[in-house]
Amino acid sequence: MRKTNFAILAILLIFGTTLLFSQDPGYFGTSLHKTREGKRTWYKKENGGFENITNIPVENVNCLKCHPGTKADGTPIDPATYTPDCYDCHNFAQGTTVPDDICLKCHGRQRNEKTLYSGVDVHYAKGFKCMTCHTKKEMHGDGNSYQSWLDPGATEVKCENCHAQLTSNTAHNIHSAKVHCTACHAKTVISCYNCHFESELQAKIKRPYGVIRDFILLVRRMPEGKVYSGTIMSITYQGKSFVTIAPYRSHVIMPKSSARQCSECHNNANVQTYNQTGKIYVVKWDTAQNKLINTKGVIPVPPDWQTSLEFDFVDYTGRVDSATDPTRWVFLKSGTDLRQELSQYVAPLTSEQMAKLSMAVSVKDAVKLIPSEFKLLQNYPNPFNPTTTIEFHLPKETNVTLKIYNSIGAEVKTLISSVKYGAGIHKVNFDASDLPSGIYIYKLITPEFSDSKKMVLLK
Repeated sequence: MRKTNFAILAILLIFGTTLLFSQDPGYFGTSLHKTREGKRTWYKKENGGFENITNIPVENVNCLKCHPGTKADGTPIDPATYTPDCYDCHNFAQGTTVPDDICLKCHGRQRNEKTLYSGVDVHYAKGFKCMTCHTKKEMHGDGNSYQSWLDPGATEVKCENCHAQLTSNTAHNIHSAKVHCTACHAKTVISCYNCHFESELQAKIKRPYGVIRDFILLVRRMPEGKVYSGTIMSITYQGKSFVTIAPYRSHVIMPKSSARQCSECHNNANVQTYNQTGKIYVVKWDTAQNKLINTKGVIPVPPDWQTSLEFDFVDYTGRVDSATDPTRWVFLKSGTDLRQELSQYVAPLTSEQMAKLSMAVSVKDAVKLIPSEFKLLQNYPNPFNPTTTIEFHLPKETNVTLKIYNSIGAEVKTLISSVKYGAGIHKVNFDASDLPSGIYIYKLITPEFSDSKKMVLLK
């Protein structure tokens, strides 16, 4: 009887394992690797994409059939009939494990990161592979359709999977609630710049001017709104230029001892240039050297980035069906004909964030920015019409609720509803345009503290 039970159990385990394995890649049809939906999302006319310049549907360009030339086992790919499948990545004769060099055949930015910064990245130094962090769900899909890897649920990899408990220090205490790890710990983002779309269309050749690096954009990743590392993608066609900004998770992560210092963001050279001129040149044509030069360091993306960030472009005058001749790039223009901001994924920094970046801050100064106790301050101005500012201090990261009540205690507005805020001094603007004159009460609530104060609206 016992042997029979064990036999049945073994059969169930084998069947269950087989079923699980068969279901895992069974979602591949909805995966981003199969659908290439991220390319469509970026390119589509209705999303403000590059199609507005080309007027060519994405199905008629090479992007959706992009491939590395061969299957994983070396079998040549016929571009005319190619469609993504399991054999792009898997050489099943050698098992189901996919080596990094297969991943990097398609993921060129990551290949450049590994080539240029393998001695810098803390994860490469520890021997990490692509699948150390990424999951099978991300590769095979989960049955849901995603427009981009930036969609909630599309990816599972995140810093917190390993770094669940952050070290208590000044930087973490101030920034952790509003700034993502990448903004401080990513050394650089990398991007191919100024792709020549005629080469792509006519000869199916990817021909960027070159790689720009040693810089990082600061953007807000939406919908959560945290400050995140960002990058750009740029392309030209028939004399017209295009730029899009996007969040980007760099794979060049610095050790703790080399994390970005306060002065590398706060009041840095790029922030000062913006404050003085209203402009930041991201990529500029150097007439003396006859080449494009990208600005280094941390580049904030201001609220007016559509006009304040400057870009120069070049055109390729050589044969589009042959290898790139570096001497055939010529200056094309300053400025862009179209800029894209996919608001569901990215937003520029706010005016308040730019103001904070404009302040010179050192670690010593930052310590002073952490209050020693919870405090709710009197609003200012008071009386007010119709806007006022409410300031509160937090000595630690905690969940915050801030509500407005009328004089008889009825709630009229919720300004903050159980949102996690980092340690520091916080200010919230209250607009009472839709409320009548009178006395109001604002109340701050955290798990550790609550307080309320009166304010007067005079219209």
